[in-house]
Amino acid sequence: MVLLIKKNYKLTIIAFIALMVVIPIIIPIFLFFNDSEFTNIDIELRFNGDTAYIYVADQMSINTTHYRIPGTQGREDCAQYFIDKFQQIDPLIDYNLHNFTIQSVECQNVLFKMNENYKNIVILGAHYDSRAKATKDSTNPDLPVPGANDGASGCAVLIELAEVLYSRMNNLSVQIWFLFFDAEDQGTDLGVGISGWDWIEGSKQFVLEIDNFYNSSKEDFDAMILLDMVGGTNLRFINEQHSTSSLLDELFETGRQLGYTSAFPSDPIVSSISDDHVPFLNFGIPSADLIIKFWNQPVEWPYHHTTGDDISHISNYSLEITGKTVEQFIYNNYYVISDQYQGNFPWSDDFNLLDSELFILLMISLPIVGIAVVVLVLRSRSKKENI
Repeated sequence: MVLLIKKNYKLTIIAFIALMVVIPIIIPIFLFFNDSEFTNIDIELRFNGDTAYIYVADQMSINTTHYRIPGTQGREDCAQYFIDKFQQIDPLIDYNLHNFTIQSVECQNVLFKMNENYKNIVILGAHYDSRAKATKDSTNPDLPVPGANDGASGCAVLIELAEVLYSRMNNLSVQIWFLFFDAEDQGTDLGVGISGWDWIEGSKQFVLEIDNFYNSSKEDFDAMILLDMVGGTNLRFINEQHSTSSLLDELFETGRQLGYTSAFPSDPIVSSISDDHVPFLNFGIPSADLIIKFWNQPVEWPYHHTTGDDISHISNYSLEITGKTVEQFIYNNYYVISDQYQGNFPWSDDFNLLDSELFILLMISLPIVGIAVVVLVLRSRSKKENI
């Protein structure tokens, strides 16, 4: 009987050690194979990265002194630029100027609507303000950030998307909003953008007054997709954890099926970003943030909140990857011939993962803790037996 107990005890210890080692291996494998399964509809994509690049350059040339800092002439001129571009698409297009103030500074969100005869709405958004101070720039921390990627890239993609989607508007069973946010990028990281300002001021103000922009008794929101820092070189999106997971997963799978496996990796960095999609999530709208890793000076794109965020680090191809992925997503779900498409709509499922840094720490710690516990138990048992 004593020998049997000792044998079972050893088996228990071995099983415990094995479990502590196997768990860190099984979890990533499970997550890897837990992707959405669907097939993009077969349709010609018209988004042009070269054209979107021109729209980034246009925004950069509007004002080269203070760029698009809230409360400046550059910000006002950029809002007018959006109006001019959309009126070239349709002189009668419906647009709204959402005016608000932050600490007495006049700010303005700009909203354009397409296909208003439909009551279901998809919002495509990006911020257009540029940061007042390059707080991560070791040489010029008090200079303004040009904001080519951090702001202008997402806006450029929205303009080009408006052009290509407008050409097929009659075949789309959805109302689309193109929403440009002011006052997103002035919070505090290594320093203050504008003193007393928080992040995402523009989107928070918009959602507070969203009832002024739609008829809640007749219209409803399907989804909100945010584009932030989508045009830099070496594009690689993260798994942003505030985002509705079923919506973000579908966008990732859409991009992968288009061949963009580097931009939409199967093992993306996992992190939570307080961005312009968060107020819409809090309002109850499924929302996703297409954004890159921008912290800790990443090798892929190290220019965040520095004077190096200029046109020289913008990639036509990155803009095209983003634009074609969103274009395909819209066709998959709303093109009139896409009845057989089975995506994740209505994007109600949401499953969050641990941030990558915490996940890695946990996966390393589990086996170490497990082995340490076993060693302590064995030593304790050995001492008892000697007594």
